[in-house]
Amino acid sequence: MNTQTNTERYLTYEQAASLLCMSTGGLRNRMCRGEPMPPSVKIGRRRLFPESALHTWLAERRESGEEI
Repeated sequence: MNTQTNTERYLTYEQAASLLCMSTGGLRNRMCRGEPMPPSVKIGRRRLFPESALHTWLAERRESGEEI
């Protein structure tokens, strides 16, 4: 029997903005403008960022030399 548990941590706008060194408003504006952003999911009325996906996205941006 496979009893795999999902231990993924999801970050709020505030937590994601802090990791990206930007304001919450700036993060929301980038989302609205369709600029490159880390993957996110919408759960109910909240948009959350899977922590592992956000770190992967940051690493890819750093490797390619793209700005955040």
